[in-house]
This record gives sequence, C-alpha cells and structure tokens, in this order.
Amino acid sequence: MVSAVFVTGRLGKPVDSVTRFVELDRVIPGPMGEYQVDQIPVVTYGGPGCLFMKAPIGSFITVKGHLETREKLGLVVCLELEEIFPLKKKK
Repeated sequence: MVSAVFVTGRLGKPVDSVTRFVELDRVIPGPMGEYQVDQIPVVTYGGPGCLFMKAPIGSFITVKGHLETREKLGLVVCLELEEIFPLKKKK
C-alpha cells in the first residue's frame, strides 16, 4: 500500500540522531477550552547534520512523506520533502 502524508507544524525535540517530533496544534479545543498539541515522530534520511535535525525548536515546517512503523516509536512519517523556516536565534 502506498501512503502520502503532509504535515504542517513546528519542530519539536529530537528523539534520536535521525528522528524528531513535529508538533501540531489541534484546531478544536478540549473540554476545558485548551488546545492540545500532538507530537508526530518524523524520520529523516538526511542524517544528524541536516537542517531538519539542526533547526531550532519551534521553527515552522511543512513535511511531505510516507508512513512506516518502527519498533520503538510505532507509526512514523518518513521525510521525503521538507520546507523549514528556522527561528532566528535570540540575541
């Protein structure tokens, strides 16, 4: 089965040297009016030195990829194309 996934959100914390969470805000508030954040594990083939792994937490990202399962993480998005808008470092 072929899969295609598009995810738009913010870069979260790294999981390992080639995996990082992408954070998505839910569009419908919970019962107390708060908006929950979902964390999607995304795996890159670019290695630990690529922009996906080095960009600051909170950077805006759009990802195109496919779905796979990994033993430790379960369902993950495997990165094929990304567009990253890195946050500027605070002075």
